Order: sequence, then C-alpha cells, then structure tokens
Amino acid sequence: MTARTMPAAGDRVSVRPGEWQSSPGVGGQTYHDIRIVSVHQSHDPAYAWVYGHGMECSWESADCAAPWCFELLVSVDVLAAAAAGARP
Repeated sequence: MTARTMPAAGDRVSVRPGEWQSSPGVGGQTYHDIRIVSVHQSHDPAYAWVYGHGMECSWESADCAAPWCFELLVSVDVLAAAAAGARP
C-alpha cells in the first residue's frame, strides 16, 4: 500500500468533532483549527498523531514558545483530504 500524502509543517487543518481523538479511543468533541508542526504514524492505521498549534498562537500578543500546543490523533482521511486541498 502506498503511503498517503499528509499535511506539511505550517499547513492549516480544521478538525471537527468525531474526526480526532485526544488519546486512543477517546473521541474529540470540539472543532479545532490547527497549524501543523508534524504528523506521525500511530498504532491505528486510521489515525495519525498530529503535533501543532492553534491559530491563536500566531497572534503577536500570544508569543507562544511551546514546541506544540496540540497533540491529537487525527483521521488520516481528514489529513489526506487537507493535504490534497479538498478541505481546510
């Protein structure tokens, strides 16, 4: 099976309830816009670990110095669609 293209560092991805998990088996219930830091495989091939920042971290007043603010499991279908430009 060919690896799917994932968003690159700096790309924006929007995740909706049910498209992400805070930890394996714990479904996300909120909407987030995430600026990607990195994407990594997980033990579940349907999800990938995403490290990123919220959009507010780019505001001048935020001055976020953390390497990432979000660590989420995100559906690889959502990530591949975002990388292909099919969704934000």
